[in-house]
Formats: sequence, C-alpha cells, structure tokens
Amino acid sequence: MMTADRIKELIGTLYGVGLVDDFTINEAGSLKERIAVATGQNNANLEWEVEISPTYPFKVMGRESIYFQNKNLLDYPHIMQGGNLCMHSAEYETAEMQFVNDLKQLKEWVEKYYVRGEKDVHYEHLVVNHCLIREQYYTFCFAETQEDFTEGDYGVVNYAVLPTGRKSDAPVINYVAQKFVSCAQVKKKEFLCKISKSYQKLSSFDGVYCLLNNIPSKHAKFIVEDYDSIKVLFSQSQKNYIYSFVVSHRGYTFFPLFCGYRIPGGGVYWQVMMLFMDDLPIKPVRVGTGKDRIWFTDFKQGLIPWAETVDISYKYFFGRGAIPEELANKKILIMGLGAIGSIVAETLTRCGAKEITLCDIDNKEPGNVCRSAYPFYTGITEKILDMENLLTQISPHVECASLKPIVDLVVKKYAAEHEDKSSLAELFDEFDVIFDCTTDNQLMRVMDSTKTKAQLVNLSITNHAQDLICAFSPNVTETVLLVYDLLKRDTETDMYNPTGCWNPTFKASYNDIECKVQFAMRHIIKMLSRMEPLSNFYITEDDLNLKINRL
Repeated sequence: MMTADRIKELIGTLYGVGLVDDFTINEAGSLKERIAVATGQNNANLEWEVEISPTYPFKVMGRESIYFQNKNLLDYPHIMQGGNLCMHSAEYETAEMQFVNDLKQLKEWVEKYYVRGEKDVHYEHLVVNHCLIREQYYTFCFAETQEDFTEGDYGVVNYAVLPTGRKSDAPVINYVAQKFVSCAQVKKKEFLCKISKSYQKLSSFDGVYCLLNNIPSKHAKFIVEDYDSIKVLFSQSQKNYIYSFVVSHRGYTFFPLFCGYRIPGGGVYWQVMMLFMDDLPIKPVRVGTGKDRIWFTDFKQGLIPWAETVDISYKYFFGRGAIPEELANKKILIMGLGAIGSIVAETLTRCGAKEITLCDIDNKEPGNVCRSAYPFYTGITEKILDMENLLTQISPHVECASLKPIVDLVVKKYAAEHEDKSSLAELFDEFDVIFDCTTDNQLMRVMDSTKTKAQLVNLSITNHAQDLICAFSPNVTETVLLVYDLLKRDTETDMYNPTGCWNPTFKASYNDIECKVQFAMRHIIKMLSRMEPLSNFYITEDDLNLKINRL
C-alpha cells in the first residue's frame, strides 16, 4: 500500500486537486482524507471524502479499492446512494500510476456532470438494494407482454417457481412471471408474457400487479424505500384491490406485489414487494361516522422489502449476442442428436433460435455424455426428451417440438416403395432449415431426393474429428461423397468398439468435435442469414489453425 506521504506528493502534482485534511487510518486499515477539486466557478471547490483500502489498487470481490464520496451530489449521474462516485477505472501497472489516473477520472466527472451539467443518454434501471428477506433472497423474472397495459391497470399476476439458487450462503427463491390478468375492467383481460409454452405450463401461483402513476424513485435513480413514499403512486382502486386479494387468499403465506412503471423507450418495468400475511403493510381505514362512514385501504409505515427483478424479454436475454433475426425466426429441424446434432441444437438455442424441432431414434446413455451436450444426471432416456429439457432450461424463448422416432421408418419405407420421393417433401416443407446430423447415408440420399423447400444442411465428421464436412442442398449426397473421396480418410481402423454387438464408432473428444462444429456454425449462421454467400465447405486443421475450404 502507498504511504500517506507519497499520496500527498502525488496529489500535489495534479493541477486543480488539493488536500483539505490530513490523513487518518480507520479500523480496517484504510487511509481516509478529504480533497478538493477545482470547478472553475468563482474559485469554488468541490470537496470529496476519499478512502483508500489496504488492497489498493486491486479490486476485491468485484469492488473498487478507492472511494470518492460526496453525499450532497445524489442528484447527479453516477453517484450512488452512499454518495460514492461509481467508477470503472482503467488498470495501470503501478499503484502510483493508478492513483494519478483515478484522480484524473474524478476531475473529468466534475467537469462533465457537475460543471457542464451533462446527462447520460442511455436509461439506467433504478438502483435497488437487494437484502435478505426473512433469511432468503427472492428473485422474479419477467418478460414483455403481447399487448400493452392501460394506465392505472391492476389485477392478478400468475407466476411459477423455478429451482432454488444460492448466493452469499443464503437461498435464492426464483420465480418467473407467466401472465397478467387485468381486473380493472368488468371483463377480465389476459396479458401473456412472451416466454415459451414450457414455462407457461408450469404450475402457477397468484400475486397482485399495479401499474403505478409514476416512477417509484428518489433522486431519479434510487428506488423508494418506505411505504409512505410509494403509497401516493397507487390509486385508491388499486389499494382496495390489494386488500380484496388478501381477503380471498388467506391460505397464502405471502404474495408478491408487482409495481409497474413505464420506462423511456416504451415498455413497463416491474419492481416486486414481498408482502407477508402475518405482517401486512396495508390496512382498512375508516373515515367518517354513521351514514357518512366509508372504508378504504392504505399502507402503514415501514420499510419495503424489495425482491430482485430481472427483465428476461428476448431483446435483453440475447442482448449480448444473438443470431440475426431473419434466422432466429425460422423453423428449424435437427435430425440426429448425437455428438454433432446436440452441439448444433444447444448453439442455436443459446444464440436465440425460437422454434426448434428435434428428431432422433436413439436413447441417451452414459457413454454419450463425454462428447455431446447431454448431462449424466438425467440417466438413460430418449435423446429427444433429454435435449428438449436441456434447451428449455437454457432459454425461456425457444419453442421445442419433436418428431417421433417412427418418422425414420415412415420415410425409409416410403422411399423403398416409391421411386419418386418428391411426395415426402410435404413432411419437411413446414420447416425453413433442416440440419441432418445423423451420419446416415441412406437418409441423406432420401432427403436429397425429396426436393423439399427447406434448406438442407448436412454435417458430418471424420475419425478423430480430423475434418468436418458441410453440404447444402441441392446435391448434398454428391458433395459429401466427393469430399470424403478427396480427403481419403481411413474409416475402418482405429475405431471405438464398445462391448457387445455394436457398430464401431469414430473416436474424438468433445473438444475435438465442438471446436470444429462451432467454427462451422459461425459460417453456417452467416450463410443462412445472407451475410455470406451459400457454399459447401469442409474444415481441416493443422497444428496451429482450423481452415475452411470452400467448394
């Protein structure tokens, strides 16, 4: 840690920054001081409390080890509730260089936000301190609805329970909102959240929602913390409805109160209060006497137990990276869910695909796990069932369906009995893209001859995952055989022969397979999204690089 004397010297080298008080050391061993930053406004200075941790310049547990604090600046951007400046410092080689540049960043903030009064263009959600609520954390996920709410709306919110998590040695009780049912009008209206049917079908519990008449904030960025501050944002009808819900749900231990407000750019954001039946923050209030007596509902005094809320709408869920919308909206069929097919399915799901149909004839067994996307935990089960479960766990936006294994029999029986395979096209024309990852040459030939409108993509891999071949319709069979002949790989020796009467299979690790599949998918996604010209290719590698060879 830098000494107090050295810090004084460094402050002295920077124009417009001066030391106000001498250093003190607190119980944690942190250096504390007060500095003044010149504003250029009538020689006025802006004073800051400075605290430097013994760990400086290292971040610890994700937190900066230096704090600049001024509790009078809460209305300004990037000042947190305690008055601390929110900083994301660049990293420098030495503590001395780090300190000088941290002071420069402080000066830049003063100039930009305090002196010039600039505001950030992008919207930031309200800051909420997520604390333990009765020794647990509560988290609610929600997504945008298919229709917009009317002003002052209220009603029932249906939500489902997700698996319990854990953080900071305490359980996290996780939920996802399914739909909102408006009770503000005589005729109830449903607002379905835009999440997949698999989540909509989960068992539901009831809560209450109210669309507030304003944002429940203080200093335009922190959520209000007490009922006195928020109760004016509810209409009387909303308050009365909350109490009527309590009366009709006496068997509940608690219920969530979804408090919605409109945010810049459109849409509604939800913050959730946890209301417990044994300590309700609402009460019936009597006004007047005799015939003039009326009852209404109001909030008591007290602090609000805010749960954590997360917007999982598609644009946010895949905001850090998604396939182009053109491909995301296509109906995709994946045939063959082995090493290649399972990775393709998982990749497309994590990239934002919305409709995936699965087809495979085999069961997943422990021996499949080492080089595919399946978990061991689910035991022996049909691949399509295990994969569907996995994909819906990954994304709340993917609709998964499956073709029964008997499709393989139907297709091949028809092909054996009919020279013209074009009638089979009807079976596959409902899809936009079909990935054939079966490595079944007979099926490949049949699919090639159906002349389906769907774009066929055939993926296969050589022994030891030396090469990956990708062929697009038309003429898939011709292309695949051509490439295998070109590569002249040994397909007979050094195969894996499991115990029992099984066909030998190729040897390759998950790493060998996935790196080539992902490299291929990078280009396939671009081709299917018209960002690259469609072309057959095969991938080879040397000691240093993967190489795509276009045909």
